[in-house]
Amino acid sequence: MNKSRRENWIWKGVIYLFLLAGMLFMLMPFYWMISTSLKSRVEAMSIPIVWIPENPNWDNYRIIFSKYKFLNYYRNTIIVTFAEVGIQCFTCTMAGYAFARLRVKGMNAIFFACMTVMMVPSHMMMIPRFLMMQRLNLLNQLAGIILPNLPSIYGVFLLRQHFSSLPRELDESATIDGCGFFRIYWQICLPLIQNGLIAFVLIQILWAWNDMLWPMIVIQRQKNFVLTIAITAMQGQYSNNIPLMMTGGVIAMIPMLILFIFGQRHFLEGIARSGVKG
Repeated sequence: MNKSRRENWIWKGVIYLFLLAGMLFMLMPFYWMISTSLKSRVEAMSIPIVWIPENPNWDNYRIIFSKYKFLNYYRNTIIVTFAEVGIQCFTCTMAGYAFARLRVKGMNAIFFACMTVMMVPSHMMMIPRFLMMQRLNLLNQLAGIILPNLPSIYGVFLLRQHFSSLPRELDESATIDGCGFFRIYWQICLPLIQNGLIAFVLIQILWAWNDMLWPMIVIQRQKNFVLTIAITAMQGQYSNNIPLMMTGGVIAMIPMLILFIFGQRHFLEGIARSGVKG
C-alpha cells in the first residue's frame, strides 16, 4: 500500500470516528430517557448516575396507561394532529399552486405581504388568539387548539417553491387538452411535488404533535389534555416522579421516531428542493 493510499485510509478512519462520536452524542438523550423510564425513583435521583437500572421497572409502562389514562391523551393528540395537518395540506397546496402558477397582476405583492407574517413572533399573537377562542366559546375544546394553527405561511412558501420548479409547459399542454386550473393542480402538478408535500407533512406533524405552549393556554380540562400537557402535568409542586415522566416521553416519542425513519428520504429531498428559485 503506497503512502497516499495509506493517508487516505487514515483520514477516512478519523472522519468515521468523528461521525461515530457525533452519533453517540446525539443518541445519548434517547438512551437516557429510555433508561430512566425503567429505573426506580431512587435510581433516577442517585449520584453518581446509574446508567443501567439494576432491576428494570416495566411497571412504569402499566401505570402510565392505567393511572394516567395516556390512551385518552393519545387520542386527543392524534385528533389535533390529523385535523391540523389534513386541512393545512389542502389549503397550503392550493395557495402554493396559485402563487406559483397563476399569472395574476399583483400576485407577487400579495405573496410577499403574506410572508411578512413570518416576521411576527408567535408569542405576540397568543393574546389575540386566546381572545378569539374565548369569544367563539372554544376554550377547553380541541377545536380551540386546531383552529388558530390552520393557517401555515411557511407551508405556503415551501410548497410554492416546489410548484415553481415545475416547467410551465405542463400547464400549457394541459390547458390545450381542456384542463381547468383545479384539474391541473390536482392531477398534474400535485403528484409531481410528492417529496415536497411529504416533507411539509412531516414537519407539520412534528410541530402539531410536540406543541405545548398553545394547548396549555387553551386547555384546562384534564380529559382534553394532549400528550405534551399530560407529561407536564405530571410534575409535582414539591417532588417529581422522573421515571414516570420519562416513560410518558418515550411513549410520546415512538410514533414520531417511526414516522421519521420511514419518511426521512422524502423529507431530505423535499427540503433540498425547496431552495429552487421561483
